[in-house]
Amino acid sequence: MIFAESPLKDAYRRLTWGPWRELLEAAPPGWDYRACRRVGRLAGRASRAKLADVEANLARAFPDRGNLREVAIEAFGAHFENQYASFAFGRLGAENWQRWLRLEGLDHLDRAAADGVGVVLMHPHMGPAQLPLAALGAMGRPVHQVGGGKVAVEKSEVGEWASGERARLEARMKVTLHDGTGFLRGLLRALAAHGVVLTACDGTGGGRELGRRLPRTLFGQPVGTPVTPFWLAYQGGARLHTLYTARDPLDPRRHASFIGPEVPVRRDLPLAEALEAGADFTSQWLELVLSRHPEAWLFWDEFRPGRLITP
Repeated sequence: MIFAESPLKDAYRRLTWGPWRELLEAAPPGWDYRACRRVGRLAGRASRAKLADVEANLARAFPDRGNLREVAIEAFGAHFENQYASFAFGRLGAENWQRWLRLEGLDHLDRAAADGVGVVLMHPHMGPAQLPLAALGAMGRPVHQVGGGKVAVEKSEVGEWASGERARLEARMKVTLHDGTGFLRGLLRALAAHGVVLTACDGTGGGRELGRRLPRTLFGQPVGTPVTPFWLAYQGGARLHTLYTARDPLDPRRHASFIGPEVPVRRDLPLAEALEAGADFTSQWLELVLSRHPEAWLFWDEFRPGRLITP
């Protein structure tokens, strides 16, 4: 979610990335996310115009659903969890990452590693989107992330400082970050070395969209569907799996990430046709998982014409 620049926002940034961060970094594991979620819910209730926009966008996807105000408020909570997820990255290690996250499907990665094959994990921006990345890195797995989408908002000096603080904290993850606006050869080399590459399959949120997209529909709306996950798996000879993150249904104090079964990559087809098939799968899977956990998606404020919805 993108909130307009203002002196009030700058004051909030100084508080959040200063004393609030220091307080939460000293809190017990998991309390950092819970506290940020509660603040996010309060912000959602207080931001009436923004909340109405998110609720209207949810109505595009779920016209017959009756609890959209509650879903929208929870989406604010998920946004705040994601925005300040990096507060935990300096403390999250091999011995304690399960205090923040339950991760299902690690056996898929184990089998690929045993077979000497790289893995591409395609994921939407749900929950604290980098939390599974940080956990996989803490385990010592050779994990990489495709990034580089920039928010198309001119920030104040304080805003640039806050962005720098976020980047500094994210750098504490034991992972390799790749700029998705550049060449992808480094990612192909990572896959050839049996690495694990995480790349998004929805959007970049407020900035220049990365990679090739093919027109499909999501909840009946025209969108550009990323095919980079399928391109990487096809070109890199890697296995492709889905990944999504939401609140843990077994323990609401933490999150859960789910790695799904292997997704077929049509290497029997020319690349262009394989990407078309990949776009079909992505749009259908994304609609399924967002229907199950709409409160966890971070891009509902972007689900409108002119942004994620194309003309």
